[in-house]
Amino acid sequence: MTGAIDDRYIYAYYLPWRIDLIKTEAKRNRRFENILLIIFSFILAAGMRSSRARDDGSGSEDSYRTSRNQREISLNSVRDAPFLSGGPAFDSGFIPFDLNSSKYIIHNLGGDVAGYFVVMDFFASGQGELNQKSYGGHDLGIKTYGSAFEGYELGAYWHTLNTSTITVYRRTNDHSAANIRIRIWVDPNPAWDSGWVSLTAGAAATTLNHNLGGTLDEYVVDMQQKSLSHGINHAYYGGMDFGENAWGGTRVDEMVGSYWRNLNTTSIKVYRRADDTFAEQVRVRIWKRPKAAYDSGWVSASLGALTGFNHYIGGNPRDYAVDLQFRNPTDGVNQKFYGGMDKGKEAGEIGLNEDDRIGACWSHLSERSINVFRREEDTFAPEVRVRIWNFWKPPSPNYDSYWVALEPGNTAVLNHNLQMGHDVMFVDMQQLASNGVINHISYGGMDLGPPKNPDNRVGAYWFNLTGDNISVFRRDEDDQAALVRVRMWVMPRADYDSNWVNLTAGGVATVLNHNLGVDVADYLVDMEQSCVMDGVNQIFYGGKDMGAKASGTLSENDRVGAQWRNLTDTSITVYRRSEDDFAQSVRIRIWRMAKPDFDSGFAAVAAGASWEVPHNLMGNPHRYFMNYQYSDDSLLGINNCFYGGNFFGTKPPTGFSLDDIGGSGWSSLIQTIVIIHRNSQDSVADNHRVRIWRTPPGVTVEQIIDYILGRTIPDARMKDEADINGDNFLNIMDVISLLNQ
Repeated sequence: MTGAIDDRYIYAYYLPWRIDLIKTEAKRNRRFENILLIIFSFILAAGMRSSRARDDGSGSEDSYRTSRNQREISLNSVRDAPFLSGGPAFDSGFIPFDLNSSKYIIHNLGGDVAGYFVVMDFFASGQGELNQKSYGGHDLGIKTYGSAFEGYELGAYWHTLNTSTITVYRRTNDHSAANIRIRIWVDPNPAWDSGWVSLTAGAAATTLNHNLGGTLDEYVVDMQQKSLSHGINHAYYGGMDFGENAWGGTRVDEMVGSYWRNLNTTSIKVYRRADDTFAEQVRVRIWKRPKAAYDSGWVSASLGALTGFNHYIGGNPRDYAVDLQFRNPTDGVNQKFYGGMDKGKEAGEIGLNEDDRIGACWSHLSERSINVFRREEDTFAPEVRVRIWNFWKPPSPNYDSYWVALEPGNTAVLNHNLQMGHDVMFVDMQQLASNGVINHISYGGMDLGPPKNPDNRVGAYWFNLTGDNISVFRRDEDDQAALVRVRMWVMPRADYDSNWVNLTAGGVATVLNHNLGVDVADYLVDMEQSCVMDGVNQIFYGGKDMGAKASGTLSENDRVGAQWRNLTDTSITVYRRSEDDFAQSVRIRIWRMAKPDFDSGFAAVAAGASWEVPHNLMGNPHRYFMNYQYSDDSLLGINNCFYGGNFFGTKPPTGFSLDDIGGSGWSSLIQTIVIIHRNSQDSVADNHRVRIWRTPPGVTVEQIIDYILGRTIPDARMKDEADINGDNFLNIMDVISLLNQ
C-alpha cells in the first residue's frame, strides 16, 4: 500500500459528558446532603417486613417490587424467543421470606400471560443451599423426622400469576426456602401447547396427544395449574397429601395437586388428585431443545440417598436453570411427587402405604455440581435426569488493569495473576484515545492507506496470554489507543468450545459444527488465535493487510490474521488469511448470554455512514460490557471480517479494490450513546447490532456513602468505581443508581 489516508478513514470524535444535574448537585448544602444520607441509610436498614398469611394464600400480603434486575417490559415488545432463550425477562433476585408469609411480586411484563414460563428456586444456608426441596409444598409424616414433626408444613409455591404480579407463599414450618427467587421467561412459541384442559378430581388420567416425534431427550415440559381460588399456580405441584395441621386441621390426608407422567413422542398423561382444589384446569407446554449446558442422561438413583452430579459449568450458579425429570417402567418419564411427599392415610397411588416418603428433589447447586435426593420409599424416580442451562451475565471482572498509558511502539506486560489456565479466561480490551473517547477503531491493528498518513500503523492488540500475565502493544503511529484497558473474566464452561484448530494460511475455510440450536441472537462468540512467537493473541483480529512499514517476517500487502463468518444455530466458519503468521491455530468459544441491559437489534447502516446508537443506560461507561456484531446480506452472514477496519492492498478479496477501506468499528461509548462507523467501501457489514451489559461496581452502598461524607478518601480508581451513574461526581445519585441496577 502507498499514499496517505483521506476522509474515508473515519476517526473517532469526542462527545463531552454534559450533565446539567451535576452543577446543581455540586452546589448543594453539605449538611443537608449529610442529613439526607443518614435518613436514607435508616431506610436501607429498615428493609421490608413480611406479614403473616394462611396456607390458602389469604390474609394480608406484602407487595414486593424488585429493583435489582427489574425489567418492566411489554410482552408485545419482547422478541419471540426459544425456550429459556437469553435468560429471563424478569428476575426478582432472591427475596427473604418469613415463615407462613406471602409476598406478591411486581413484574409488570404485560402482554399475554400465556407466554410466561416461570422458574422458582429457593436458597437457605445449610439447608440445601440453592435448591427446590419440597417444591410446591410438602407435609411431613411420622417417618421423616419422627412424631414431634408430624404435620410440619414445608416448602413454598407460587400462585395468582397475572400480567403484572405473581404471589409467592412460604409455608409455616419450612426450612429450605428462606429466600425465594422468581424468574419469568417470555416464550409464546412452544413446540406444542395443550391449552387449558379441565380435569375432574380423582378421575382417570387424561391423555394429551402432542405428536411431536423426534426424541424424548429433546423435550422440556412445563405444566401449570389453574383454579378459581389460586389463579394460575404451582400450589402442591406434583401432588401432595395434607398433614394433620393442614388448613386448621380441616383437610387432613386430602390428596391435592396434579402431575404429568408417561411422556413419549406422541402423548403425555396428566392427573388431578382426588381431593384437589388447585388444578381445576392444567396446561402443558413442550419445547424441543436438544442442547443444555449440562445433561446427565438417565442415571440410577438409590433410595434414601443423595446422587451427586458433577457438571463443572462454572460461573455463577444463580444464572442456571435446572430441569429434573424422573423415569420408571410404569409411569415412564414423569414428575410425580416432584420435590418430595409423605403419603397420608387415604388410598391413592397403588403400592403406597401411609407415611411412605416418595418423590425426589434437587439441592446444593453450585458452579461444579448438583445433588438429587430420592426419598426412602419412592417408586417413581429409580432413574433421574438433570439438565442445566446457563445464561452468562457479566459480573465484575476477575481482573481489571484499569487504564494504562502506552506510548506508540511500546508494549505493556500486565500481571493479572489469576493463576488459571488461559482456556477459562475471556479477554476484553478497550482503547481510549487522547481526546477521551473509548473505542474499537483499528482494533487488533491496522495499516493505513491513501491519501493521508501513508502506511501508518495504528490501533493496539493483546498477545502472550498466560496464567499470570498478558501483553498489550500499541502500534507505532497510533492515535486511537493512548490508554488501553484489559478486563478478564474467569468464564463458565462454554456452551461450545472448538478447542484449538490448526489452520493452513490461505487454505479452505473450516466449518465448525457447534449444533447449539436455540437463538443465534443469544450467542457471545470469542475467537482467539495462537502462534509460536506470540502465544494466545488477537493480533490483526478479523484480518488486516500490511502496508509498506511491515516489519519482521511480514511484507507489504501481506494478508494476515484470521476471521470468522457465517454464524448460524448449527455452525460457524473460520478462515486464516494467506500470508498470516499469527493464527496458526484458532479457537472458537460460544456462550449463551442473559438478556443485555440494552440490545439495539440489527439495523442497516450505509457504507461510509455512522450510526449514533442511543442506549440511554445512564451508567458509568467504564463498567459497560459491550458486544458489537455485524452481518452481511449476501455471502458472509454474521461475521467479524475486517473488524475495526482494514485498508486493502494489491491482493484484495472479491468485492474490494486496492486502497479500499472495509470493515466497521465503534467509538464514543459514553453514558447514553455509542457510535458505529461503517467504512466507506465496506461490503461485509450491512447490518449492525450493539449489546451492552452493566457490570457491578467494586464498591458497596456503604462505601459510597463513606466517600460522599468524607469518612474515606477514595483513590482515582475507587472514585471511578463509586461513580455509578458516570457523571464524574460522587453524590447521593450514585447510591440511588446502584440500588436501581
